[in-house]
Amino acid sequence: MEKRKIKLAILSISSLLMISMTASAILADIQAYFVGVDPSLISMVLTIPALMGLVFAFASGPLSLRLPKKNLVIFGLVCGLAGGMIALFFGSTSIYVLLGCSLLLGVAQGMNATMSMALIAEYFVAEESGALMGLQSAFVNGGSMVLLFSSGMLAGVSWQMSYLVYLIFIPVIVIVMKNLPKDNPPAHVEEKHIQKSAKLNARVYFTALTMFLFGVFLFVFQTNIALYVAGKGLGDASTSGLINTAMSASGMLTGIFFGRMQRVLKKLVIPASLLVGGTGMLLIFVLGNLPSLFIGAMCCGFCLATINPAGTFAAANAVHPSISSLAIAIVTASTSVGIFVSPIVSNGVANFAGGNIEIKFLLAAVGLACVGVMSFIGNAILDRKQLI
Repeated sequence: MEKRKIKLAILSISSLLMISMTASAILADIQAYFVGVDPSLISMVLTIPALMGLVFAFASGPLSLRLPKKNLVIFGLVCGLAGGMIALFFGSTSIYVLLGCSLLLGVAQGMNATMSMALIAEYFVAEESGALMGLQSAFVNGGSMVLLFSSGMLAGVSWQMSYLVYLIFIPVIVIVMKNLPKDNPPAHVEEKHIQKSAKLNARVYFTALTMFLFGVFLFVFQTNIALYVAGKGLGDASTSGLINTAMSASGMLTGIFFGRMQRVLKKLVIPASLLVGGTGMLLIFVLGNLPSLFIGAMCCGFCLATINPAGTFAAANAVHPSISSLAIAIVTASTSVGIFVSPIVSNGVANFAGGNIEIKFLLAAVGLACVGVMSFIGNAILDRKQLI
C-alpha cells in the first residue's frame, strides 16, 4: 500500500513535467501579439524553462542529500503554479513578464524531473525500477497530451487563456503532500563518506553527452512546429496543439511498453530510438505536408518517451546507489542544456541557409541519426573496457 501511494505521487508529478511545452502551440500567437520583438526572444518563452531546468536539475541532486525530497518536490510544484498564474493574469503586459514566468516553470521542471526519477531509484529496484521509469515516461507524455490539447483549445479563445491549464498543479500538490513520505536526509558525516567511496564514471558522462545532443536535435520539433504550421498556412494554434498532442499520445503508448522494449532491445534501445526520431524529422523535411507533421510528431514522441527513461536508467545503474540522484541530476541537466542550445544552433543554421525553416528539420534528422550511431559505438567501447 505504501508503494502504491508513492507510485501515485511520482506519476502525478510526472504528468506535469512537460507542461512548459504548452507554449510551443502559442509561440506564433505570442510573436504576433508582441509586434517588433525579436523572434529569438519569443523562442526563449519555451527555452528558458530548459535553462532553469538545467540549474535546478543539477542542484537538486546535492540538495536531496541534505533536504527531504518531498520538500524539494513541493517547492518545485508551487513555483510551477505561481509561474502559470502570473502568465495567465499578467503575461500580456510584457514579453519580459512571460520570460519571468518561464523562469519559475524551469524551477519546477528541473527540480521535479530529477526528483521523480530519484524517487523511483530510491524506492524501487531492478526490473521494477526500469518498468516504473517507462510508466513514468508514459505519464509524462499522457499528461503532456492532455495539457497540450487543452491549452491548444483554450488558445483558440486567446493565447493567454492557454495558461489556465496550470491550475492542475493544485490537485497534484495535494496528492504529493498526502502520499509521498518525508524521507530523512543523511547526516553530514555520511555525505562525506558517500563522496569518498562512490564516484561518477565514464558511462554517466557518456550518457550525459548523448542526452545533451538528443536535446539539441529533438527539440527542433517543439520550437519550430507552430511557426512551421503558421508559415506554411497549414493551420493555426489549434492545429499545432493537435500535432503536439499526437507526439504526446505516441510517447504515452511507448512509455507503457518501455519495460518490454528494454528487455528485448537492451542497450540498443537508445540508438534505435534516436534513428526513429531522425526518420520523423526527415519525413517533415521531405514531404512538409500535414500528414507528415503528424507522423513526424509520433516518431519524435516515441524517441522522447524512450530516451528519457533509458538514459536515466543507464546513469542510475552505472553508479553506487548512494549517488544515483547525482547521476540522474547530471543526465537531466545535460538534456536541459541541449534544449536551451537547440534554437541557437538551429536558428544559426537556418540563417546561414537564407532563413529556410525546413533546413532545421534536415539538421535534426542528420543529427539524431549521427547521435544514434555514436551511442551504439560508444556503449560498445565502454562495455569492452568493463569486461577487460
